[in-house]
Amino acid sequence: MKLDLTMNDRHNLRFQSVYGGLVPQIARLVPFNDSEVTCILLIYYKFSLQNGPSARRITSTQLVNIVIGFQQLYDMDVVDRIVTLIAGGRKHVTPMEFVHYMTILMSGDMERKMEFAYMVYDKNGLGINREIISSSVERFFSGDDDEVLEMRLDMVEFLLLKFDEDQDGIVSFEEYRSIVLQQPSLLEFLGPIFPTDETRLVVAYCTAMYSHIPEMGTI
Repeated sequence: MKLDLTMNDRHNLRFQSVYGGLVPQIARLVPFNDSEVTCILLIYYKFSLQNGPSARRITSTQLVNIVIGFQQLYDMDVVDRIVTLIAGGRKHVTPMEFVHYMTILMSGDMERKMEFAYMVYDKNGLGINREIISSSVERFFSGDDDEVLEMRLDMVEFLLLKFDEDQDGIVSFEEYRSIVLQQPSLLEFLGPIFPTDETRLVVAYCTAMYSHIPEMGTI
C-alpha cells in the first residue's frame, strides 16, 4: 500500500526502506504518534529528493526556507539562529533534527517554548545582555532621528528594568522564565520566534497532524 499517493511506487518503497525503521524510534521521543512521525518524515524525504535521487538528508539551507515558509518568519537573524540551534551549525539536517524542529513548531508547552526562545535570543550563550536587547530593539523602531533614538534607549532601559531582576546587566534564563510565567505575552519580548495559532493549524492540516487539529484530535 502506498504511503503517499503523490509519489510513485519506487519512491514509496525507498521511503519505507530508508525511513520506516526510524518511525517507532523517533515516536518514542517526541509528542507525535507513529502516523504523524511518518507524515513528517515524508515531508523530509520529499525535500531530500531535491538533492538527488539517492540523497537521504536535507540541507541547512533547505531548513532555512522551510522555517521561512512554515512560520512566515522573515527576520533572517532569527531564522538563522533557529536553524543553527536545530542543526548544530552543520550543513545537513538529520531526520531526528527535522522532527525536533516540528516539535518546537507545533508545541503548546510553555516550558519548551521558553527554553527555545531564550536560546534563540541568547546568541553567545552568555545570557541576554544590553547589546542583544539593543540590537533587537533597533528593529522595533525604524529611523535614525533623535526621537527614534530616544525611544530605543527608553525601551532598552525598560526591558532591562523588567527582566534583569538582580541588576547585573544580564537577563538569565531564570529571570526570563520568572517574568514570562507571570506574563506569558512576554515570551517573545525580543521579537517573533514561533508561528501564530492560525499558522500552526494550517501546518497541522497540511501534514496530517490530527492531534493538533481540535475537531479531529479525539478521533
